[in-house]
Amino acid sequence: MHPHRRLLLLFLLQVILCVYGNFIFVTRVNPFVLLLTTLALVYYAALELKNKPSEPARSETWTIPLLHGLVGIGAVIALISPLNRIFRQFPDPSKFSDVIPQMKGQADLFFSGQFPYVTIETVSNRPYPVYLPLQWMPFQISNILRIDARWTGVVLFAAGVFVAGYFLRKHYNNLPLSNSILRTLLLVFPFWAFIQWSKKDVGVSAEGVVTFWYLLLATGLAVKNRWLLFLGLVGGILSRYSLLFWLPLWALLLWWHEPKRYSFLLWGGVIIAVLGLFVVPFLLKDPSILAKMSAHYAKCDESSWVYPDEYTYQEGLSLNIHLREWLPGKPSDSLPYAHWPQLLVQLLCMAGGWMYYRREGHKHYDIYTYALLWLALMPMLLYIFSPMVFRYYMLMPLSVSAVLCWRVWANFPQKTVTAP
Repeated sequence: MHPHRRLLLLFLLQVILCVYGNFIFVTRVNPFVLLLTTLALVYYAALELKNKPSEPARSETWTIPLLHGLVGIGAVIALISPLNRIFRQFPDPSKFSDVIPQMKGQADLFFSGQFPYVTIETVSNRPYPVYLPLQWMPFQISNILRIDARWTGVVLFAAGVFVAGYFLRKHYNNLPLSNSILRTLLLVFPFWAFIQWSKKDVGVSAEGVVTFWYLLLATGLAVKNRWLLFLGLVGGILSRYSLLFWLPLWALLLWWHEPKRYSFLLWGGVIIAVLGLFVVPFLLKDPSILAKMSAHYAKCDESSWVYPDEYTYQEGLSLNIHLREWLPGKPSDSLPYAHWPQLLVQLLCMAGGWMYYRREGHKHYDIYTYALLWLALMPMLLYIFSPMVFRYYMLMPLSVSAVLCWRVWANFPQKTVTAP
C-alpha cells in the first residue's frame, strides 16, 4: 500500500475508533485497537519523515495560503446547521455536565471584576472550578457576541483550522493545490465525525477551546514558527494538563540542539505569561487554588474508579476498565494506584524519547519534527491510560494527528507529467 494511503487509513480509523469504536468493537476491545492504531500511525509517520527534512518553501503569493485558511473556516461554517440542531437537542448542557456552566461562570465573574476561583453559585451542584485561565477566559467571546457559550469552542476551533491551513500551505507549498485543499479539509474531519456520531459530546462541551491551542502548537512545530510555538505552549499549559510530560522532552531537545539564547527567550516568555495570566492575578490571591483543584480531581477519580458510570467506561476509549481489574485488590483498594500506569507510560515516553534522540534520532530528525511525533503520541496515551476520560477530550489529539499527517504528506515526492 502506498504510504500516503496507509497513513490516511490509520488516521481515519483513529477518528472512527474515538467517536464510534464502541459500536464496532466491544467496550473492552476498542481501547486496545485504538492504542495499536495510534502507535501504528505515529510509527509509520516516523518512518516516512526519517531523513526527510522539510524543504524550504517556494516563492508563492500570500493569497494561496489565505485561501487554505478560508477553506478551513468555510468547512466549519458548513457545519453550523447540524450544530444548531444538536444544540437544540441539548438545550441545557448543565443537565448532563457542569463543565460549560463552570467555565462560563468563571468568565462571567472575572470580566465583571470578581474573583473567578470561588464556588460557582449559578450551577446546581455549586462546584469549585478546576479550569485554568486560557480554558475559561475565551468564554467571554460568547458574552461579547451574545451567543450560546458552546459556540465559543466552535469559533476557536475554526480559528485554529484557519491558522493551521494558512501556515501549513505557506510552508509546504510543493503540494498541488487540489491536494493541499483536501488536506486542509481533513483538519475538520475529527470535528465532523463528532457531529455525525457523537452528538451528545458536541452538545455538552466546548472542546474546540483546548484544541485551538494545540493546533497552534502542532502547526508551530510542523512549520518551525516560533511565535505559533510560543502561543501554543502558553495556551496548552494554561488550558489543560495534557502537556505535562511532553514539556520536559521538548525543553531538553531545545536546550541541547538549539542556541541557548532561544531557550532562555522562549521559556522566559512562557514563565512571564504564566505569571501574568495565572500566578499573580489568581494563585497569589488564593494559594489554595491548586490544592482545591487536586482535591476535586481526586474526588472525581474516586467516583469513576469505584463506581463506574456510562461516560467513563462504556465509550471504550481508555484501558481503565481493565486496569481497575488488573491492579491488586478491590477498586476501592487500588484507587491510590489508579494513575500509576498512566504516569509510568508518560515517564517512559519522555525518557525513551530523549534517550533515543540523543543516541540515534538526531541523525534522522530535526527537533521540531521529532517533537511533533511525540505530541501526536503522548496526549493520546495519556487519555488511553487515564482512570477517567471523556470522549470529547479526543478532539484535541485527533487534530494533532491531522497536522502530523499533513507534515508527512508534504514530503511525498510529487509525480510530474512530461510531454511525450
